[in-house]
Amino acid sequence: MLKQVAKIRDSLSKAELRLAEAILKQPEAIITMSMVDLKKAADVSDPTILRFCRRLGCNGYPEFKVRLAQGLSPEPPFVHRAIEAGDSVAEAVDKILTNSMNAIKRFASDVDADAVERAADAMLSARAVFLLGLGISETVAFDAEHKLFRLGLHCRTVFDSQRQMLLAPTLRSDEAAVFFSHSGATRTLVSVAAQARENGVATIAITAPQSHLARTCDTVIAVPRYEHSELYTPLTARLNHFLVINMLVVAIGLKQGRRMPDNLTALDPWLTEKFMD
Repeated sequence: MLKQVAKIRDSLSKAELRLAEAILKQPEAIITMSMVDLKKAADVSDPTILRFCRRLGCNGYPEFKVRLAQGLSPEPPFVHRAIEAGDSVAEAVDKILTNSMNAIKRFASDVDADAVERAADAMLSARAVFLLGLGISETVAFDAEHKLFRLGLHCRTVFDSQRQMLLAPTLRSDEAAVFFSHSGATRTLVSVAAQARENGVATIAITAPQSHLARTCDTVIAVPRYEHSELYTPLTARLNHFLVINMLVVAIGLKQGRRMPDNLTALDPWLTEKFMD
């Protein structure tokens, strides 16, 4: 909530700005303040407070205080429950679900919506979009191609490191290249991204923040590595990469003016033939 208040400061009226400054200055005190107390502290009117709360997506001042308090509460540390050889199937299932929910919940507070929008704009304006990944990230790139193609984008996955290196010098400034990597340390992807960027290509990375790949690309949708993955790539980490694809699909759908941006056009009937009974 404090981040939202800070984000809208430049668009506030003088009275609303006084209110925002009072909230940012002493958020803990605001939680216990009545509306009358806040009105006096910020020198504003009741309608100003109500208008301000609604602007932040709250129905009124009480809901604003609840959401403010929730934002100030310390979040529990992210816990990854390792699956062990002696676990039963039921225990393993429970751990997978818990780990997945924890990873998504943590990502919800880390994801950068502005980066998603910048990536969507770059992909929409590109003549062609190339999707690159290696290893397990190939499955993520393939999912992106499947969905983006159905939005009408001219896109193509490029797998195999040799093919990617051959593609790099042919990329043009009116094209975009999207790189998928959990670690952001894959040498081939970093090399291709560097050459593509030199050619004026819009380079987008969905990868770990501050990684080699992240530092090489124009736009980065950071997906933090919440688990130690020196020995293996955690299954739960892939969930957030797939979620980013869905975010991009919705962002592009919104910008295309689709009435239902989260619904993709169905494939041709001959590709999805089903039993009718």
